[in-house]
Amino acid sequence: MVECRYCEQTFEDESAIREHLYEDHGRDELSRIDQKRVEQYVDEHGLGESGNEEHHEAGQATQREQRTVDASSDIYSDDAWELSDVEALSTDEIVEKLAEHGIETSETAFRNRIEDLSSATTLSEQWGAEYEVDATGYDQDFIWMAAEVLWGRWAPDVPNKERIYEFVQEGRDLREKENRAEACDQWLTAWEYIVAVTPDEITYIEEADRKLPSFLSLEAFIRSLDSDLATVAQEDPAYHEHRLEFCREVCEQFPDASDEFLLDFHHFVADSLAELDRTADSRAEFESLIEEYPEDPWAYKKLADSYWLEDPDELTREEMERTAELYRAALDADGPLEGASIVAERCEEVEARLADTETSSPE
Repeated sequence: MVECRYCEQTFEDESAIREHLYEDHGRDELSRIDQKRVEQYVDEHGLGESGNEEHHEAGQATQREQRTVDASSDIYSDDAWELSDVEALSTDEIVEKLAEHGIETSETAFRNRIEDLSSATTLSEQWGAEYEVDATGYDQDFIWMAAEVLWGRWAPDVPNKERIYEFVQEGRDLREKENRAEACDQWLTAWEYIVAVTPDEITYIEEADRKLPSFLSLEAFIRSLDSDLATVAQEDPAYHEHRLEFCREVCEQFPDASDEFLLDFHHFVADSLAELDRTADSRAEFESLIEEYPEDPWAYKKLADSYWLEDPDELTREEMERTAELYRAALDADGPLEGASIVAERCEEVEARLADTETSSPE
């Protein structure tokens, strides 16, 4: 759920609040982030080329007139605050600007206050509730931006939700530049922060998603990171280890995720172990999958392949019997099995090899 700060209505998703802000608050004095939402709504619906353009431009003009301008100093922005503007200020300047709005803080007080917090936005809301904050328009954005920047300077060792966006975006930028491995490194750091700010009692992905910044779809992020780790590992085997650790952490962090999700990630664990030549561990993982998800054909198939495709000439009779049993189970399972004809061929090959051993065995 997303809450409108101007009328306290709540909305199911980001697209709904963007429409609400455009329709109901287009002429109000919006904060920078909400103005961005309105602009995105206009872009998405092509309203700049429609009869609504006049309404939108009038709203923007009103907002420009209502901005708070500090003409006494050229240090501070007289327009919309950007995070880069606040980052360009010294720590003393940020503290001084906060004091102008009624907020008193110091490094010690700041670190003490965030001990039980995981978000700079929450901190800024606490400041607003505790102090008589004199901030309107775009200066409202300065408060949370200042909280975020001071957090990075005074408490860089303490994770917060806002940093997640930085790591995710840096990863996206690196990926666009074809630096996929470095992108994965950034996203793995984002994952560390996600784990750090997610309460231990949250065991469902959907519940964790509601606690994280709205820009991130958690399951999509997790699946995308796994896919990129697998791709990078083809060139740099060290990333098989990174993928293994990540997938295990995902399963441990969200043990009550959907069966489909957990099945996929336990498969990824087993696959990574196989790529790392930890064959016994990989087979043990597949055996666990077969026990927990008996209708999944892929665990049977992959486990059988680990025997038959490795070195069939070295298999004992007992191992060949197990391999044939696994291939038959894969074909008989209710779940969909792509390439079933290939599995059937391999099963026939194993059974033929077993028949040959019976024929050649001495009486």
